[in-house]
Amino acid sequence: MKSAFAAYNKGDLNGALLNAEAAARLAPKNPDVLQFLGVVASQSGDLAKGIFYLQQAVANGGDSVDNRINLAKSLADAGRWDEALAACSLADGTRTAELERMHADLLKAQGRPAEAVWTYERLVHENPGDFESWNNLGNARNELGDLDGAMDAFQRAQQINPKSAVVLTNIARVLMSKDRYEDACLMLEKAALLVPNDPAPLIELGRTLTQIDHVEAGLRALGAAAKLNPKDPKVFVAIGLAFTDMADQMQAERSFKFAIQADRTHPSGYLNLGILFEKANRTEELEALIGDGQRAGVKGGEIDYLRALLLSRKGQHQDALSFVDQIDSKAISAAMLAQFKGQLADRLGQVETAYFAFEDMNFAMANSPLGVGKDRTAYQRNIAELTAKTTSAWVASWPKTNVADGRASPAFLVGFPRSGTTLLDTILMGHKGAHVLEEIPMIETVANTIGDLDAVGRMDDRAIAEMRALYFAELDKASPPPAGALVIDKNPLSMIRMPLIQRLFPDAKIILAMRHPCDVVLSCYMQNFKPTEAMSSFLDLTNASRTYDRIFGYWEQCQSVLPLDVHMLRYEAMVEDVESELRPLFDFLGLDWDPSVLDHQKTARERGYIRTPSYAQVTEKIYSSASGRWQRYRNYMNEVLPILEPWVQKYDYSLD
Repeated sequence: MKSAFAAYNKGDLNGALLNAEAAARLAPKNPDVLQFLGVVASQSGDLAKGIFYLQQAVANGGDSVDNRINLAKSLADAGRWDEALAACSLADGTRTAELERMHADLLKAQGRPAEAVWTYERLVHENPGDFESWNNLGNARNELGDLDGAMDAFQRAQQINPKSAVVLTNIARVLMSKDRYEDACLMLEKAALLVPNDPAPLIELGRTLTQIDHVEAGLRALGAAAKLNPKDPKVFVAIGLAFTDMADQMQAERSFKFAIQADRTHPSGYLNLGILFEKANRTEELEALIGDGQRAGVKGGEIDYLRALLLSRKGQHQDALSFVDQIDSKAISAAMLAQFKGQLADRLGQVETAYFAFEDMNFAMANSPLGVGKDRTAYQRNIAELTAKTTSAWVASWPKTNVADGRASPAFLVGFPRSGTTLLDTILMGHKGAHVLEEIPMIETVANTIGDLDAVGRMDDRAIAEMRALYFAELDKASPPPAGALVIDKNPLSMIRMPLIQRLFPDAKIILAMRHPCDVVLSCYMQNFKPTEAMSSFLDLTNASRTYDRIFGYWEQCQSVLPLDVHMLRYEAMVEDVESELRPLFDFLGLDWDPSVLDHQKTARERGYIRTPSYAQVTEKIYSSASGRWQRYRNYMNEVLPILEPWVQKYDYSLD
């Protein structure tokens, strides 16, 4: 047994087992030897052997609290819940406080938090100084949604042990459930200070900061956690997600790969790396990754989600949907899973299933850290203010200016989101004379620097020169164009920046991507957008339709008072006859016709990661199945049709 203990202390579980089994052959009924064997066998993963030895220890004079707790844990790990609960009593039926707590822990782990709460409440009533039971009571109440009760229990635990980082972390989780994310971060910072060598509070802090869009601060916390434990895959997954949020796909990929290197069986590492591969249209690497995970023994919802992604890419949508319907994983966000289900059902023509899946997606996003409390009408009010200010008299009051910095104006590709702008920018990328920017917020940076719309009208030569210099500096930093190339700045909602664009680039050519209003509104509702002020408009069809109405009302206002040079290209016409629609556009832009641009699939594969939700569609052949899709969902759109009908008529579409 001395040799067994020595091996165990070195982490040599196999050596510990071999020596202890030799001791058991000499003393087959020694409860201490049997207990040791049971614990070591269970820790090594052989639960059946561990349970057998622990049961033998209990039967041979070792009916102790420790043995009962170890036996209950091993039975629970084996999924033998009823036996585990029964093991929480001594032979005479009595239970100590430790066994009562174990019984409650098992009830909670089994998904029976209400019963666990009753037991914890009895324990703390009998022993008000029982720190562990107060803490566990808080967790059980939190699971039941009793946030005030959970907070009370955690505060009682904190009074008993004010320096418990675990309790502070649990309090932070309740605060997050109450949508008090900044308070939660402060609590997690206190927890991290209490245990400076424990990465757990830092990981939680980093994740929370990332969720509320403080990504750089989140990365600092996660970086500190990684230094404390460079072998923890959870840290690298969290870092990868933060880089994903920053659109730094290279760093995100490295982080997810580090997570897998740290633990070859960590499912979240495979999940997020696989999602990144799929979004970058790297389906062969996705398939190889799934194979690697399966060979490493990775099972569960995470790997099944990747298999469903791959099946969908291969056109096997029904098989993919069957996988999705069975997935249960806390690592996959409810919104992401619901959107995927909706997309698959839509492809299969299962309209009702698809619609309710997208409804679930939007509900989840509305209740996410960034979505909670978002005013879905704020963006509409902002556009209404712009419309009221953008008048002929205001434009006539602008000081006369002269732009003379020698740099050619960019062209701007705008349109309501989901109007086919990604397909169009991919086609334009295939032309050697065009340099297309995919939703890099340069105009937004300039607009934020200038301030409100009134300031645009007051700009003189110096201010215009400074803001043009800022725009081109941002351009050169983000994506420096080749000499002589036409810069095409694609950002759909730059539709509302026309006065600024006209002021800085009076000769700029504007491409308006147009699509049936009902189709674009429905498509926006079906997308899992990050819920910014603008994108939160799309969490329900009514606000999405009102946003469309406001934006196009402002667009028409701008066209009436500004000398904009606009070429409109209809999505429906483009998918029917690409070349016929593109030739006039290339003439408008002053680009020679190049038939190679028609191979947009090749261009899409070569461009790698695509920022927009259309990343998968642009690698496929141009298809018209999305045109008129709204008709299949007409029953769900009847209430918003009166909002959209004027624009349907204005742009020569139909509701028939």
